[in-house]
Amino acid sequence: MAYENIKYEVSAGVAILTFDRPEMKNAISVDLSEEVEQVLDEVAINDDIKVLLITGGKDIFSSGMDLKAGRAKGRRAGSIFSIVDSIAACEKPTIAAIAKYALGGGCEVALSCDIRIASDNTKFGFPEINMGVMPGAGGTLRLPRLIGDARAKEMMFTGERFTADQALAMGLINKVVTVDELLDEATTLAKAIATKDINALKIIKKCINDGLQMDISRSLQYAKSMGTALMGLKKMAAPPAEKK
Repeated sequence: MAYENIKYEVSAGVAILTFDRPEMKNAISVDLSEEVEQVLDEVAINDDIKVLLITGGKDIFSSGMDLKAGRAKGRRAGSIFSIVDSIAACEKPTIAAIAKYALGGGCEVALSCDIRIASDNTKFGFPEINMGVMPGAGGTLRLPRLIGDARAKEMMFTGERFTADQALAMGLINKVVTVDELLDEATTLAKAIATKDINALKIIKKCINDGLQMDISRSLQYAKSMGTALMGLKKMAAPPAEKK
């Protein structure tokens, strides 16, 4: 399928989705969001895909939401934010490879991924406060869970931009590399994960995500039941024993 706002390819079990609106600094428009949703549907049903890598290439991840494009098409800006929840809901592991800027809605897209790798020239921030609005795609919930409420409030109250090294120290991202290393580093990690058992990957992700919403006692019981279910799947998939 041909896309106008993204690039999409699959290799060695890894789906690579690249934002491709360089003239708009990869701002997230309604049209781009709809194309991302189509890719997510494909990732969900394609058993050959084990990992989704989301990037904007080496030039820029995303400058945020394209509110003008949404208004020009007569569609609510809120409809754009659905991709953040859709990425977060993806059953398979997701990795964000981030370069130059991840601002506002772009930062929220990065937060919706499981793992984040950034180039050393990247700036992160939530500039919404400077316009008298707030992050509207779940950032006020996801960011505090990731870096703590005090740090999240600082980022969102001030609208300041933070460097990749600062983001790493906060726990916002997993790793910092040079911009030339970014895509190779993220792809290598994605391909390594793609060699693992898909059912185990899905269940580990589900246990972590669901368990964070539970108290420790309930989450332990939940993890135990999911582990038992995984063992059942492995037994079902195992070849029958040879008769002697």
